[in-house]
Amino acid sequence: MLTITTNKTEIKGIADRSIKERTLPITDFWTKRIVNLLGAPDSDKKEIMHNLTEGRTGTTDAEREVTFTAGGVAAVRVKVTIRIGQQSGFDCFILTIRDVLEIRGRENLEPEPEPEREGEPEVVGMPNAPAVRVITKQIGFCKYCGQSRIIEAPEGFSAADLNEQASDECDCDEARRQRERRAKMEAAGMWAQNMFSKENGQLQTVLCAIRSTFEGSIDYVTIKIGKKTHKIDTDSDGMIRIRSTFRDSNEETF
Repeated sequence: MLTITTNKTEIKGIADRSIKERTLPITDFWTKRIVNLLGAPDSDKKEIMHNLTEGRTGTTDAEREVTFTAGGVAAVRVKVTIRIGQQSGFDCFILTIRDVLEIRGRENLEPEPEPEREGEPEVVGMPNAPAVRVITKQIGFCKYCGQSRIIEAPEGFSAADLNEQASDECDCDEARRQRERRAKMEAAGMWAQNMFSKENGQLQTVLCAIRSTFEGSIDYVTIKIGKKTHKIDTDSDGMIRIRSTFRDSNEETF
């Protein structure tokens, strides 16, 4: 099963079925996970990608489970089919949501009630109105390649904010690599949050080890927690690898 980190707004949209598709960039990170989700080895990547592009039966109609999570606050588990299509002129993975299987933390998806305001004078002719956030097309510059990019951003964004968003959306090689790095770190961090306790510094120690090995500060970290030993390093593809041993060994890669 594939886990994708997102926000509460998207999870709410998926849960109430107003969001029916989700796209993922075609990067080494997501390609590896999509191929594995479809039950194929890495050696079959070329064939799987061809089948997804051509809409071959047996690949694009295969239903798989995916979990969208918002940092542990809420999550939705769905059944999807996968194909390769285009969005904004670029090829991407398109996950079509076929069924919602489970919703966790639904109460956290509802907007918090407005607190009652006491003692404020009533303004005649000025009913309460929601704040309007104006989104306009603006120009930002990618901090990796320097090229300008037209982006949609709220009015009042600083130049630094515009450049940061442009960098996040840029299609240059370095921007793609940085997005892959963030996705790997988020996936490994979510796994760690589900496996280790926040008490006694367990989670903080593991998260620090994941970041240090992934950034290349150290080659690997071995941590003993209770009766289990966890070795954290990276494999030849640059994926974060966590191997846990007790009586049986278990390996996770991100």
